[in-house]
Order: sequence, then C-alpha cells, then structure tokens
Amino acid sequence: MFKRTVEAYDDGFFPVRYKGGRGVTYIVGVEVSEQIDVRRIAWSMVRVDLNTTEHAITAISRNLKGSLILLDGVTYAGFDVVDPARLSNSTGKGVVVIQTHPLNLPRIRSALQKHFADWYERYRVIEDVYKNMIYVETPWRTIKIHVQGVGVYEAICTVKRLCLYSPVPEPLRIADKVSSALSRLLLRA
Repeated sequence: MFKRTVEAYDDGFFPVRYKGGRGVTYIVGVEVSEQIDVRRIAWSMVRVDLNTTEHAITAISRNLKGSLILLDGVTYAGFDVVDPARLSNSTGKGVVVIQTHPLNLPRIRSALQKHFADWYERYRVIEDVYKNMIYVETPWRTIKIHVQGVGVYEAICTVKRLCLYSPVPEPLRIADKVSSALSRLLLRA
C-alpha cells in the first residue's frame, strides 16, 4: 500500500468586503505523516483575489517535507486560481486536487468575466481541472480528484486511506480548521 507524507492546503474565512484585493486571509499548509500524525503547520497571508496563493503555497511547501500535495479545489482566497501543473513543476511534488461538491461552471465563468481582466486564464484552469477529474468512492460518498505528477492508482489509494471521518481527506480537514481559526482571530484583531 502507498504511504506518503502529505501536505494539505486550505484558505481561511474572509468577509465579502475583502474581495478585489481589499483584504487578506491565511493559506495554511499541514504536513501529515504516513500514520496521519500532524508533523508541521505553516502559513502565509495572501491578498484576496490577487493571484498570490500559488506562490504562497510554493513558498510554504519549501518548509514542509511532504512528497504529495492535496488541494481543496483550485480556487483559494476568493478567485485566486492554483494551477496544479505549475504547482507540481515548481515544488517537484505530486498534486491531487480534491473536489467534494459539483461546480457550476457557467456561473463561475460569468463571475470571472464580470470581475477579472484575466478571467479567461483563471477559468481555463478551473475548467480543465474539473473536466479531467476522476471519481473516487469513499465510505461516505463519491468525490472527484484531479491528479498531477503522481500515478492515478497511488493518488486514489492515498486519498482513500486519508478519508478517516468524512469524504474530505483528514489533512485537508485539519488545514481547513486551522486556517478558519487563524482567519477568525485576524478579523478580531
């Protein structure tokens, strides 16, 4: 069975008024061992919607020792888009994008066209990743994954092994909890 140390990334909560680069939120990376023990947590702040998340994840990943990166979709900090192929190339690590809910691509396209001059590039990544996802059965329900820089079979085995309490792999669930808590503390400051 495949057992790798993984890194998982999620973004924190932010109010709608932060959209368009008017505020910041946290990006949190969690390194989890083969036994699903948290080894390291690292974070960075990013400006909402300004395409800084991919660079932040790459920088955080230099300090974490995982060999496989898990992403919760490809949109972070609003409509920052993380390209899994570029991320895999820049980190030298495999990337698995997890999608637990269906996307409404026409609504996403419309929102991007309305608010971003570079809407086409952002949408291209979202659409390409989403349309090339494969289904994975978990004990709770079916999810979709996109695999980059690692074998599909290994990615499926790893994702299934990490789904302990829900269809969300445990490292992503932890990253979500930490990023949400940090961002709520930031809002109180």
